[in-house]
Amino acid sequence: MDTSTLQRNIRGRVLNRSDADFQLIQSGLLWNQLQPRRYPEVIVQVDHEQDVVQAVKFAAANGLRVVARGGGHSWCGLAVRQGGMLIDLQRLNGVTIDPSARRATIQPFISNREIIANLEPHGLAFPTGHCPEVKASGYLLSGGIGWNAGAWGAACHNVEAIDVVTAQGELVRADASSNAELFWTARGGGAGFPGIAVRYHLALHPMPKAMYASTYYFSLEHIKEVGDWVFEVADQLPKWIEFTIFMLTAPPALASRCAAMSGKVCMITATAFADDAEDAREGLALLENGPVSDQCLTRSSNQPTNFTEQFNLSGNMWPPNLRARVETLWSSSSTGDILLATRDHFLKSPSPATVMLFALYPGWASGVPGKLQSAFSMCAKVYGGPWTMWRRENDDEINNQWHAHNISILRPFTVGHYLGETDIVEEPIRARGAYSRANWERLQELRHKLDPHGLFQGFDGGLGTDNQTVKE
Repeated sequence: MDTSTLQRNIRGRVLNRSDADFQLIQSGLLWNQLQPRRYPEVIVQVDHEQDVVQAVKFAAANGLRVVARGGGHSWCGLAVRQGGMLIDLQRLNGVTIDPSARRATIQPFISNREIIANLEPHGLAFPTGHCPEVKASGYLLSGGIGWNAGAWGAACHNVEAIDVVTAQGELVRADASSNAELFWTARGGGAGFPGIAVRYHLALHPMPKAMYASTYYFSLEHIKEVGDWVFEVADQLPKWIEFTIFMLTAPPALASRCAAMSGKVCMITATAFADDAEDAREGLALLENGPVSDQCLTRSSNQPTNFTEQFNLSGNMWPPNLRARVETLWSSSSTGDILLATRDHFLKSPSPATVMLFALYPGWASGVPGKLQSAFSMCAKVYGGPWTMWRRENDDEINNQWHAHNISILRPFTVGHYLGETDIVEEPIRARGAYSRANWERLQELRHKLDPHGLFQGFDGGLGTDNQTVKE
């Protein structure tokens, strides 16, 4: 294929699969070091929105299906498909802020940490994702379950407009009143979004004046009663407290006390995003004297914190340069039942880096399902699952097997999936499980309407001949 015309028409760079550095460039596109064996025909590294326009037009004229890399953090590597064109948005990383209007405009390739760092000097915030290195585009398009979601909601519901290159190669603005159907698909459509977003226009929130955090550790011997207590007390917490229970490798100071549980421990974190220090302390105090408090191994209560500290902690939980399999689910079951069912298998996890977590969203979750103002529509009281992470290629088989069995244990508790962190390569039908039935059907209708020739690869296009397709 002759891509010289495209190269002359853009500021960026066009790479063909035959180019000497193509393999090296592709291997650097994904966060997960468990790299898929899929290869696009063409990679376009764009420098400007108009480069995206030209690339889409070229692809349409030459029969190439298109996928955009808006961050590369997708655990199952959705940015890399078999054949077609990959448009790399890495160089689109600008941000502008209007403090008086509490609005920001960002390009796709700006990280969670960078967004908050730009907003903090203005006393503003946004529900970015927890992992500091995740980039905005894939996160926002998939819905976005981020900081303080109980109060601020899904990140996509804080997006007021997007600038999009359509399947027809047009750069348009989409919001609630203009190109409204395209806007609807952008708020939760994820990999199924029939366009390439090049700018997001965000509604911002005042930065919480009082951020406090509490952390508790318990032996996994008591996981049932601890998990049940977490499930019950979550309903009593203010919506601005983020509440999560983990199973993970014990910190060195607790390792000897957790030896009977293979060096694993239960950790509970609660972070208050309040406007008053007294309110924060009162909200967190609800966790101090529960029925399992006397079983606590150690605790750190009501400690002042900020986004920098929280990003550092979460970054340590999901370090770079690891191989990983991830699966997140929505559940209405008690965290005690879920964690007890998976505990013994977790004790056999081959890698000390592997983590299981479940966050609880009792108030917010009840208001999400069935809403038609966005494609995002699947939610429940409990969100989470396993992050199976390891370092060596030689350990792929044992970790893959462990992960697969863990998913089978969790299946009876699952009412749906979160699109941004579910493996739709391994099991494409999970994409459908990320939506209410009505929203899934509408999303398919709009995808066909807005991209009638299937230019954008969507949920399952270009994943290879060995993968089944999502039944539409």
